[in-house]
Amino acid sequence: MPLTEGQVQVRGLVMGPGTVYETLRGFDPWTRQVRADQGDARAWGDGAWSGAEWTAETVVPIPVRVRDIANRTPGGWLAAHQALAAAFAPSHEDIELRWCTGGTEYVLFGRPRMVEPNVETVPAGWSYTRAAFAALDPTIYSGEEHAVTLGLPSAFGGLALPLTLPVTVDAAVTSGRGVITNAGTKSTGLRVRIDGPVAEPRISLLTADGSAIVRVWATLTVGQWLDIDTAARTVYLNGTASRRGVTTVEGIGWPVLPPGTSELAFDASYYTAPATATVRWRDTWH
Repeated sequence: MPLTEGQVQVRGLVMGPGTVYETLRGFDPWTRQVRADQGDARAWGDGAWSGAEWTAETVVPIPVRVRDIANRTPGGWLAAHQALAAAFAPSHEDIELRWCTGGTEYVLFGRPRMVEPNVETVPAGWSYTRAAFAALDPTIYSGEEHAVTLGLPSAFGGLALPLTLPVTVDAAVTSGRGVITNAGTKSTGLRVRIDGPVAEPRISLLTADGSAIVRVWATLTVGQWLDIDTAARTVYLNGTASRRGVTTVEGIGWPVLPPGTSELAFDASYYTAPATATVRWRDTWH
């Protein structure tokens, strides 16, 4: 279910209003620090900063008051604490930290890092507990993932061959293109699934800065698909076999959706009606 204002969620555990976990002042998913690849003095000039700068991973503090609201007993507190500890258990893969602010749901991806209760008040059925979440990717994403599915462009109308030239053929092109929007302030990668049959498919993102095109020089049969991640720059056939060796990137580079609205195109060497490209993305913020 969607979160309500002020609620926070890790794994399936919801904290905040309407729960036994009162989120306290200090919950901060917004603070960011800079990571500089090179911070030593510049041997060739004045000053100290000489390399590219990026945003560092961030640790989000999540202070909560855990309460047995109904009975105020140590046993009730323990049950609530155990559920909290399970939600913040170590993970072998990134999980979601979700929260709702201003009526909008956001998400960070990372790993739980700490559950530290102050047990002095447990006999009264509550505790102040410090929890933390390490966002290895500091990008803030929209809680909602967007998706659009495109078919290959096809023509309808006009005249059938053979014809006596010269002749004008009126026809319209359908499908193959769509308009997508990143409502955030930071460029975001696209995750593309291309389902065959399709010959030498390509995805083009048409932005104000130019066209970014990725093309796979391979033919997919019925039942085969490609997974393309334009942020990770990976291309897999049927989810396992890399196809980077037969992939080329043209224009301004890998398709990365900037803030605002851009046009997306799906093409191939020739038309096959069942072929589709499903593109997924999230709005992103710094």
